[in-house]
Amino acid sequence: MTGDAVVREVGRPKVFWWQVLRVAFVLGWVAWAALTWWVSPREGTLDDARADLTAGRVTTYEWGRGWSDATGLFSPGRPQLESADTDGPVFLWNTGDGRQHYITVPGGVPADVVDPAAQPRSVTPEGESLAAALRVFHAHDGPEAWPVGTLISGLSLAGVILFLWALVSASAPPAGGTRWFWFWLVGTAPLGLGLLWWLTRERPWSSRAPVREKRFKWWAGIGFGFLATLVLSLVLWGLHSLLGDALVPRVS
Repeated sequence: MTGDAVVREVGRPKVFWWQVLRVAFVLGWVAWAALTWWVSPREGTLDDARADLTAGRVTTYEWGRGWSDATGLFSPGRPQLESADTDGPVFLWNTGDGRQHYITVPGGVPADVVDPAAQPRSVTPEGESLAAALRVFHAHDGPEAWPVGTLISGLSLAGVILFLWALVSASAPPAGGTRWFWFWLVGTAPLGLGLLWWLTRERPWSSRAPVREKRFKWWAGIGFGFLATLVLSLVLWGLHSLLGDALVPRVS
């Protein structure tokens, strides 16, 4: 009984602002996750691309060779396209509502679509069809884009700063793992899952945080983060295959 009372006394936040900060963390994560889901690239069709380009709904577009992987809180967000010339084969376009769509166009489009002085080359019929829509797009001004990317970056930066401040400034040491353990777990676990675990199971957030006799070390944080990435990748792969891009977009 005495030991349990000591744990509760040490683990209980002494300042009301810890609870306010906890709520801010959760709300910020929900907003970040929702915005990231909204702007994550979704596969479209050639007809979708042509329709958006000719109707003036496209703000920007780019070509890429493939996708890079998403990581944890310190490098969060949606997968990034590895840039390429107009030979692609991945064509990604952004619409005014902040959404992204992509298609695969083997061979891309003629280089003179972007640079009239470029040497023309033969492409597939799909490439020629997309090139015609791109010429229409270049002839008009596109719409203003929603600042969704700026909001995501701002939430990510604020989350990192607040996390580091809370990790260092908490008076009671972490109960389940060292500060370096939580640093690496939050930094490597995907989609902010390490942050949610920290807010649920650790001081100063939880008054019932169990004290481990041997707290997890820094290398355990990296290991758990890697394991979480592996498990979540398999889960999302299955959900993506089952539900498709509309509900479970590409995340890695």
